[in-house]
Amino acid sequence: MKWLRFNNFTVGLFFTLASLLIYVADFQFFSLLELKSYDLKVRSRGERPVSGEVVIAAIDEKSLDAEGRWPWPRSHQGRLVDRLVEAEAKVIGYDIFFPEKETSIPIATVKQALDQKEEVSRKTLAQWLEATGGSDQKFVEAIRASKRTVVAYIIYPSENEAGEKVDPVGNPVLDVLKPSSFLNVRGGEDLTSLRSIESLEISLPEFIQASQATGYAHYIQDKDGAIRWTPMVMGLQNILVPPLSLHILKQALQSKLEVNLSNLGVENLQLGDIQIPTTSTGDLLVNYYGPAHTFQHISASDILSGKVGKDQLKNKIVLVGGTAAGTHDNYPTPYSPSFPEVEIIASVIESVLNKDFLTRPAWISALDLSVIIVSGLLFSIGFLRYRLQTMVVFLLAGLGGYIFIDFYLFYKRGIWVNTVYPVFSQGFVFFGIAIYSLYFEEKQKRFIQKAFAKYLSPVMVDELIKCPELLKSGGEERNMTVIFQDLENFTPLSEKLPPPELAKFMNEYFTEMTQIILDENGTINQYAGDLIMASFGAPVPTEDHSHRAVSAAVKMQRRLLEMEDEISSRGLPPLACRTGINTGKMFFGNLGSQQVYYYSVMGDSVNTAARLETANKFYDTHLIISESTFENLQPDFFRVRILDVVKVKGKSKSVKIFEVYGDTSHPISTEELNYYETYQRAYKAYLAKEFSTARKEFILAQSHRPGDKASLGMIQRIDNLDSTQLSQDWDGSVDLKVK
Repeated sequence: MKWLRFNNFTVGLFFTLASLLIYVADFQFFSLLELKSYDLKVRSRGERPVSGEVVIAAIDEKSLDAEGRWPWPRSHQGRLVDRLVEAEAKVIGYDIFFPEKETSIPIATVKQALDQKEEVSRKTLAQWLEATGGSDQKFVEAIRASKRTVVAYIIYPSENEAGEKVDPVGNPVLDVLKPSSFLNVRGGEDLTSLRSIESLEISLPEFIQASQATGYAHYIQDKDGAIRWTPMVMGLQNILVPPLSLHILKQALQSKLEVNLSNLGVENLQLGDIQIPTTSTGDLLVNYYGPAHTFQHISASDILSGKVGKDQLKNKIVLVGGTAAGTHDNYPTPYSPSFPEVEIIASVIESVLNKDFLTRPAWISALDLSVIIVSGLLFSIGFLRYRLQTMVVFLLAGLGGYIFIDFYLFYKRGIWVNTVYPVFSQGFVFFGIAIYSLYFEEKQKRFIQKAFAKYLSPVMVDELIKCPELLKSGGEERNMTVIFQDLENFTPLSEKLPPPELAKFMNEYFTEMTQIILDENGTINQYAGDLIMASFGAPVPTEDHSHRAVSAAVKMQRRLLEMEDEISSRGLPPLACRTGINTGKMFFGNLGSQQVYYYSVMGDSVNTAARLETANKFYDTHLIISESTFENLQPDFFRVRILDVVKVKGKSKSVKIFEVYGDTSHPISTEELNYYETYQRAYKAYLAKEFSTARKEFILAQSHRPGDKASLGMIQRIDNLDSTQLSQDWDGSVDLKVK
């Protein structure tokens, strides 16, 4: 497709679009990385201080050693509740599930019965054991008497952990749970946007009815199995139910629990004056305060034995849960692959009490997309204007800035925004463009070396490689200086030498002349027969291009003189060169066809230089420069004389032309110096219309250089001049009739 031009910008757009597609596809690999980056943020905060309002009554190894193996008789649980009430605990939350009646009787009770009832029948003994040994009722009485106990139930998916089908929730269970549901619900009746409970298993109804409330202990496992979310609202057929943690909080704060719904889900969850930030599905990010044992653990055996009392438990929220092996469920969390469930509940309660929440804003996707698009566009545009080294700085600044904002929002505002996708997209777009750019750069370097090594110095080629932007697509117009140099006596030379030897000689000649041009940072534009065309000031701009061009021409003439001995030794006629130099606006670039091209310059200023080279024949000179070139020379460096004032074909305004006859660093003979000085005086008199004086001076110049065409021509011009016919604007010019 011709309309599609590949450059850093279009490549950047391509990789930006690819980043967007990757984001929309939501590959599991990136999702897992995002979760791990979140865990890193959580852990990097370090362990955070807790209020001390939440205490865990731990069923730990010490408790098992003291009270016997798990599960304990319900009488033990009843005694534990009694002890906590005596210690004036504010709320007792049971993270322990009691789905069945207790059928076992403690051995001590059996021994007591046998001691007391030796003469009774088996039936009577059984009845007595049932009445005195069963401890469910004792536990129920303890719960009821406490007026502060909350118990748990568990939720199943469509199958339980054993893979067995679980019966759906029936009306009897619903009747038991309704008192523990949300009693203050506002908004729509559509619960389809919420998480729903398909099946569950409750503690014994008598336990629930004796307690203040019952709530589910349930958590959301992410793709990696870790627990980062907990549902704070779930739909159970036509009612909404809160978790165990919310019921504990409601009891502790004695506040009204309210949920507001919209067609999109949960709009607001309120506990008294505390607004709990959930997602639309009712989920809350668990704000972990540290690893296991961040919260105070008190051994249940110490509470049962009376070692711990009011000083440690008064007005505390006490969570009863297992920490010993086999007494509780463990879950993977950001802090650990095995984290006690009771501490997850404690973390949720602590964050609500302190209004210390982590949130995952709804606008997270908009932020991700904005970062991907904006960074992609900035990199795409940036690579058009800046080099790779600069763009690396921009990348580091972009990544560093985003990561700083990311961690600031998390640490200071409790806002979890994505890290992986935005960082990946920046790197993906950057390296995509960079790889293309490096490939293109290398290709461009090879092109420049291939295209310019033949007519630019290695230094100039290196400059182009460093700054390829100097080569504008389609060429450029610039003020430059151009040289045309031609050999005198080339025709007799070509007649004298056979073609192979002629070619060898010209190669040697061009090699010498080319090196001088390249040393002055000139550009070889063309070889044609015995002609050399060179330009100065492009493609790498140089301010002193006029001076360099004239310096190169002088050195070329001097080098040709140095080669005279070698030329004569071959029996060849003496050689000299004619050079024309002009400075002006020219167009330069790669010219030619799509198949074959060459680097050259063109324009009227180029044509003028060619005419000046030819004009050397008319004036019997070797190096003629234009007035524009003369004006840009360093003062007092070259030996220059005014040669004439001419009108160039196609130009209405006459211009001065000058001959350069060396530089001040090389001496010339007194006779030659006298000639040039005399000619200068003669021409100034000519321009002043002092024709008689001018004629005498031109004749004197002839005496210093017999046969000088320039002086002879001026004498003839004066002789043919009718001074009475001269106009007021006469400037002494003559048409330059050369091709």
